[in-house]
Amino acid sequence: MVKTTFLDFNLMTPDHADILRLQDLRYWQGPISVEPMPGGITNRNYRVQDAGRSYAVRLCVERPLLGIDRRNEVVCQKAAHACGIAPELVHHEDGVLISRYIPNRTLTAEDVRDPAFIPRMAAVLRKLHGSWDRLTGEFLYFCAFQTVRTYAKTALRLGARLPGDIDELLEDSRHLSRQLAPYVPVLCHNDLLPSNILADDVRVWLVDWEYAGMGHPLFDLAGVSANCAFSESLEAELLAEYRGSVDERDLRELQVLKTMSLLREALWSVIQTIASDIDFDYFRYADDNFAAYREARRTLEFAPVGA
Repeated sequence: MVKTTFLDFNLMTPDHADILRLQDLRYWQGPISVEPMPGGITNRNYRVQDAGRSYAVRLCVERPLLGIDRRNEVVCQKAAHACGIAPELVHHEDGVLISRYIPNRTLTAEDVRDPAFIPRMAAVLRKLHGSWDRLTGEFLYFCAFQTVRTYAKTALRLGARLPGDIDELLEDSRHLSRQLAPYVPVLCHNDLLPSNILADDVRVWLVDWEYAGMGHPLFDLAGVSANCAFSESLEAELLAEYRGSVDERDLRELQVLKTMSLLREALWSVIQTIASDIDFDYFRYADDNFAAYREARRTLEFAPVGA
């Protein structure tokens, strides 16, 4: 049996089942030390030291209610690592993903809003999205509009608390989807919370690839804007750094996708009020994202048009 010690034990008491699972992993070469990594709102995460090396370990069961496919996550993270923007995935098995630990700082929304960081954020997204014509492997497709509809249906089936006007919100999103022009699908992260962005003075890394897939490149920019509370001017600056200039059509589509990012995050949290066993206030998180969605939708410069 691998001997396990725990660091910063008072920070978070690891679940006993997690301890046993970590001890039983055959990947380790010697005695390991385990430190809980706080902040996750989908999975339980640990930093493991083994034979002088550090790893980030995620205990992550299949979560079909959230649309997570772990096989797809592995393929996407490996592709992103090949681009130089994601940690190396060194081992995976049922319910466990082990990556090289990246000793960089996890960013906050304020960090991402820093005008000096915007060119770096745009550059890492250009690098990710620019890989589309060199990718090999089987990647799932991600569509924010389909995800919103599916999450709402799942939440209704679970008996979760939905807003009274959910049918109107879904119909509006259907109209908004028709405002988008055809595009080339690229590999996207699709979950760009600030906690999924790491950086130091040299590099920017993206972590947690469980919602990644082939999709609309502007959805990643929209996710950054939505999750980091960008102003309209900062949104335009991110787009200018990403594209080289600001096209009004692109900016409008980014803003449409921003509303979908917020609605998707709200409905994701509604499902989590029923499905998750993590100690987190999903009700408040859902309410905050519904409010942000309504404000973003209100400020769109055009009304929905019928099919």
